[in-house]
Amino acid sequence: MKQIINILIIIIFFLFQSSCSAIWDPNPKGWNWGLRPRPAIGIRNFPPADTEYGKGFKDGCIAAWGAITKGVIGDATKAQYNYDRMKRNPDYNTGWFDGLEQCTYINDWDVV
Repeated sequence: MKQIINILIIIIFFLFQSSCSAIWDPNPKGWNWGLRPRPAIGIRNFPPADTEYGKGFKDGCIAAWGAITKGVIGDATKAQYNYDRMKRNPDYNTGWFDGLEQCTYINDWDVV
């Protein structure tokens, strides 16, 4: 009986280990969250940060994540928005608002 329990524990351990990649999405290419917390799921098909749209998407997502996790304090901190880049390139602007919307929905889907 003890051997069966040990085998079941080993099987459960390996199933849990293999399912972590299904639960935790990998970082998109070029995204470095650093010490900031990041969403665990929903970021699998985000654009890479090597285009202007991708950089804007990343900055918008980081701004949304900060506002949701910090609440009102997130509004008072420096936002991740590069106004000069937005004026030069409309792709950055579009990406920023798309990232803001997408990451807000991932983290707080009951937004009114």
